[in-house]
Amino acid sequence: MKVVIVGGVAGGASAAARIRRLDEHAQVIMIERSGYVSYANCGLPYYVGGVIKEQEELTLQTPESFWDRFRIDVRVRQEVTAINPAEKNVTVRALDSGKSYTETYDKLLLAPGAKPTVPALSGVDSERVFTLRTVEDEHTIRYKKNLPINAEVETELKECADSSREWDSKMEHLLHILT
Repeated sequence: MKVVIVGGVAGGASAAARIRRLDEHAQVIMIERSGYVSYANCGLPYYVGGVIKEQEELTLQTPESFWDRFRIDVRVRQEVTAINPAEKNVTVRALDSGKSYTETYDKLLLAPGAKPTVPALSGVDSERVFTLRTVEDEHTIRYKKNLPINAEVETELKECADSSREWDSKMEHLLHILT
């Protein structure tokens, strides 16, 4: 049996490992759009904030370690662009080269994750406003983290945790300060 898994973070990686435990002969291919697999995405804010110090504490597996431990073919920086259920294949585009290929499957598992929801507020397009969903997002934030954040923003962020104000008004106030 050949299984293709679209998505390699929590759901996809867990499913891949479980499939391997259930069938040691299955051919398992995991395709992940980002450059990282099986990482603790709930730990990303702690890494940005410096509570988690080393990236290795966050990114517990690599494509190589997945192969060594589970014999699972992990393909990072590749994106499934089409699914053809009648033919039982997916079209995959390698993000680094732009080249596309077709991969067949007996079983297909979709675990692509989600997109961050960005509220429709003025100022969200500022270079000082970020979404955090992937390790790459974390790298962008850390790289740009030296943007000046004034004491008012810092105070507002601390108050947001216990404030009774509605979420949208909190975000609008923060965006006003940042922009």
